[in-house]
Amino acid sequence: MPSAERSDRLAWLRSQGLGLACGFAVVVLLAVGSVVLAATREGASAAVGMDDLRGFFTPPSWVHLWLYLLFPVAGLYALNTALGTWDNVARRWRAGARTPSAYAAAVIHAGFLLGLAAHAVGGFLGEDRGEVVVSAGWQPLAGFGEVRLASLEVERLPSGMPRAARAGLEVRDEVGTVRPVTVGYNAPLATPGGGRLALLADLGELPLARLTSGAEGCALAQGQACRLGGERVELVALGPGPAALLRARGAAGGEELSWLGADGELALAGGRPVQLSGVERAPAIALRVRETPGTPWALAAALTLAAGIALLWRRLAP
Repeated sequence: MPSAERSDRLAWLRSQGLGLACGFAVVVLLAVGSVVLAATREGASAAVGMDDLRGFFTPPSWVHLWLYLLFPVAGLYALNTALGTWDNVARRWRAGARTPSAYAAAVIHAGFLLGLAAHAVGGFLGEDRGEVVVSAGWQPLAGFGEVRLASLEVERLPSGMPRAARAGLEVRDEVGTVRPVTVGYNAPLATPGGGRLALLADLGELPLARLTSGAEGCALAQGQACRLGGERVELVALGPGPAALLRARGAAGGEELSWLGADGELALAGGRPVQLSGVERAPAIALRVRETPGTPWALAAALTLAAGIALLWRRLAP
């Protein structure tokens, strides 16, 4: 009997009335937040990103009180949903319901809870890794291997501003396998599950130094590197002439900084020389790498909601 009494005392936590109240409160707080964010975009909300909740706490501000209230309300809403769903599933199971369609609402509620978890995980654990310039030479891209730009198509507005862009990339993994991908403003390069994204941030042109060593060759922008003659060669800077300041292991075996002109050559540690065949401007893009740990949770939430809706449709179908 004591357990039954405790269950009755906690009945309000799973009541439909509490769920409706929490849902209404969430909508009101989000509406207030949209107005506050628009009004304080240049002030207290300047550090707030679209999918980053940490900006609301660096530093905390009274204008974000709506968000601080939203957390306990959303937590209570999630608890109410979880307890109510568990109670509903238990009652249906005890009543002998064994068809999957009888639990359609429970599956939809589970998708809702996964969606809340996705927002929390992504908002507090997401992180920018900075921008990486990608051009015709191979460039390391954290979490993806190496990438280089194979093509760039840009549709522009009459003012000259880009309206759409399609960057054809080649991605090379650790074992040397190369695969083609296309990146656009709304089509990022993503790891399986979407836990890390490389978003197209900017596009334009960069000066590239074309280096050769025998039959090998590569095109490098400033700060990029490639392997020639068995050695890593990095382009540190470009100078007039044209000339390129390179960092590589020299003939003496130690790392050296050396200027290389169009009519000269640089001896590498392996004994093979490197020549500068020319400097030219070529298309380039900037990719912004971002950790998005909430994306797999959001994907799981979407699939769970779709499964629940399919079960609900099956139950309602004649």
